[in-house]
Amino acid sequence: MRILVLLAALLAAPPALGAQAIALSVEGLARSSDAVVRGQVRKTAATLSPDGRRIFTLVDVDVASTWRGDARRTVQVIVPGGVVGNIGQRVDGAPSFAEGEEVVVFLQRAEASGFRVAGLAQGKFQVAGTFATPDVAQLRMVARQVQAGERPAEAMSVAELERRVRSVP
Repeated sequence: MRILVLLAALLAAPPALGAQAIALSVEGLARSSDAVVRGQVRKTAATLSPDGRRIFTLVDVDVASTWRGDARRTVQVIVPGGVVGNIGQRVDGAPSFAEGEEVVVFLQRAEASGFRVAGLAQGKFQVAGTFATPDVAQLRMVARQVQAGERPAEAMSVAELERRVRSVP
């Protein structure tokens, strides 16, 4: 009987979120970014770090428009985690990308002329039609860092997202 009760409790338990983050505003993400771009994911490829201990996924994004900063026609985003052969590594809080996906990405300069996503997964929005949604399903927000008049990184229209990004001096 105890085993059945324990099994029922385990099955009823909600999944644990693996990463904690401070909820940032769209404007805060823009201020901390070297570039903000809208584009389409052309290619993803996972690779091992030089020491062979970590896996990174290299994401090539064809830029349709640059909302902030300077960006080339294609940017390479370096995301921790991925699968190389039969070895996988997951990094909680890292955004996920799929080939063909339309995105808005808040970028910080990284090594090898690439970029990293600002604010963990909060800095990657998936675009579907006229709507943009941040990739925050696996993040647990522990605090809010949103100034008066600003809006957190949450689902909104693409036009509103662009307006908020461009409003940051």
